[in-house]
Amino acid sequence: MTTLASTPVRPVIGRLAAAGTLPYVAIKSAWLTGHPIGVPDPGMLEGTSMTVLNAVTVLLDACVVALALALTHPWGRRLPVVALLLPAWVGTGLLLPVGISFVPALWLAFGGGPVGGLDGWVRPLVYGGFAWQAVFLVIALWTHVRDRWELRGAVPAGFGPLARALAGGGTVLALVSAVLQLGSGISGGGAQILVGTVNAALAVAGAVGVVTLLRGGGRAAAVAAWLGSGAMFSWGLYTTALTMGGTVMAAGTTPASGLAALTGLLAGFALAPAGLLALTPPTP
Repeated sequence: MTTLASTPVRPVIGRLAAAGTLPYVAIKSAWLTGHPIGVPDPGMLEGTSMTVLNAVTVLLDACVVALALALTHPWGRRLPVVALLLPAWVGTGLLLPVGISFVPALWLAFGGGPVGGLDGWVRPLVYGGFAWQAVFLVIALWTHVRDRWELRGAVPAGFGPLARALAGGGTVLALVSAVLQLGSGISGGGAQILVGTVNAALAVAGAVGVVTLLRGGGRAAAVAAWLGSGAMFSWGLYTTALTMGGTVMAAGTTPASGLAALTGLLAGFALAPAGLLALTPPTP
């Protein structure tokens, strides 16, 4: 039977995902070369932490391009599993919340004036590119996984207690993160309510997905576990790194939102291996 995974459309999906990186890479490259496009105060870009952050994020977008092509071309099947699944987990975790919440939030909240130190057009353009990447990267990942593996299995003998412990601890942390995300969003008001609600929903979805997988759940549970745990881990790590690096982008972080990021980071870190154990093929 012919599927999307086996048609000539598949490489096009990878190229479309890669094209979504262009706005972000163009702007960050301009900043790194001393052209403060979209930044009313050029001093915002000064300092080692901002230079390193901009360079690292350009490198991450290059990784998105490589990942999208690997997922949609035959040579990608020859790569080690970890080389594909780990960056795909982090990448979809970072991009999906942007696609769901940030773009409509920005559309509702921001006009043409400077916002957060940036001209009003910068965030919609950049986050629109993120949303574009999210859509096509998720499609590319899904077609690759369906073509390469079965999303069914059982926890290997002897690993049941470990999987349940990871899932239990991860679930508690995910629920704490969800409550804090929702509370931070409500206290922030406006578009932050939407952002906090989406982040909270993804945290709950990740926990429910992993618990359902351990009870024999199928593809829907696997998708929820993947996306939810990835979003918590990726954004938790990103927010924590910004805060510890003392960048100007961490200026709006409150104790509640910082704790939400930290608990989400730990929850994603615990739930992911529990989900992988649940998807391990049974030993013949």
